[in-house]
Amino acid sequence: MHFIQKYRKSNNNLDKNLFIGFSFLIILGGILNTLSNKTYLNDSWTIGEWLINYQGGFVRRGLLGEGLYLFSSATKISPIFIIWLISISSYYLLIKLTFFEAKNKISDVFLLSPCIFMAPVIGDFLIRKDLLLLLIFLISLKLMKSKSINLIFLNLLNIAAILIHESFAIYALPIQFIIISKDNEYKKNYYNFFKFIPSLCFFICCLIFKGNQNQAISIHQSWLNNSFLFPFENLNYEFPLGAISAIGWDFKQVFKILLESLIDFKGILWIPLAWITTTIFLASFFLGDNSGKDFRIKFFILSLQFFPFSILCFSGWDYGRWIFVWIVSSILIYCTFGEELKSYKPIQKNLFRYDLIKEYCFNIEIHKRSKILLAIFAYPHCCWSLFYLPSLLIIPSYSILKKFKLFFK
Repeated sequence: MHFIQKYRKSNNNLDKNLFIGFSFLIILGGILNTLSNKTYLNDSWTIGEWLINYQGGFVRRGLLGEGLYLFSSATKISPIFIIWLISISSYYLLIKLTFFEAKNKISDVFLLSPCIFMAPVIGDFLIRKDLLLLLIFLISLKLMKSKSINLIFLNLLNIAAILIHESFAIYALPIQFIIISKDNEYKKNYYNFFKFIPSLCFFICCLIFKGNQNQAISIHQSWLNNSFLFPFENLNYEFPLGAISAIGWDFKQVFKILLESLIDFKGILWIPLAWITTTIFLASFFLGDNSGKDFRIKFFILSLQFFPFSILCFSGWDYGRWIFVWIVSSILIYCTFGEELKSYKPIQKNLFRYDLIKEYCFNIEIHKRSKILLAIFAYPHCCWSLFYLPSLLIIPSYSILKKFKLFFK
């Protein structure tokens, strides 16, 4: 009994120390990350994404930018400060609400680790729309927990998120459809498709009106005419940059980038293989969290969300960001609807298959001795490099040492 109490006390101390350490790094890193993203010219992929508006006509991702444009023009408050406020508020609320949903389901240390909520700080994508969209995703899941789902509000929420960034539809609508279908007879499930028609229509509109170079120039010019709103730079560059310029890209340019990423090497390291390895190791941490509890439903949710994740990977090169969206969206689904999905008959019939994966494939149970590994696991948001390789090697190294120790016992 004394040994058990001593073990629990030691384990709690480790959790507390890691929690404090991660929290400090998130606060410090969040401040530095925010201050480093303060200009349109130098931060055209972070700040620039928020500045896309409708001044050149309707275009994907323009809703927030139009709101920023109108508000900043009327109040003379720099859009940079508003972007900071939205990003930090979304980050804080997402962490707070996730912790509430994850109580007794996922460890606090795992959530705050570089694997999950420290990733935007380490990967320099704190000032992006992903955190806001994931917050909206969590709100939509909570909305669907009610006995009588308000489909009008759900579609309005989806439409707003889609007009902020169309990627929301790819990873949010499929799971929403499954959740709505779980309480209905299978033969009636096709009726549920029509419940998402408004959301799907706006998603299709974003694909059709994706933008062109003339619109990109108009958007850039609209901010150039209000250059006094950018206090940290001399905004006088003639051509659109970064995210604004990218809305005018056609399929050939996107396909070219995809091909370049598929044949990208850093020394002897093939970058696509590095990203695949990253996803496997990160999934292992999630599956092994809380001593491997609910392995089967966790694996199912990860597999379910992997399909939209793979679509996102084909549409851009910010693979670390898409990995973050994949793992966090999976965590949110597990925390809010994990128990309900277990009882859904079409899912229930297939869950037993994951026992073989758990038994024969690599996984790691996160407990006292392995929690420290979370402190040094990190992945980049965009461009994989050999710099991150040591953080990935910790998992197979730990597994080998563990088996080696068991062998000699």
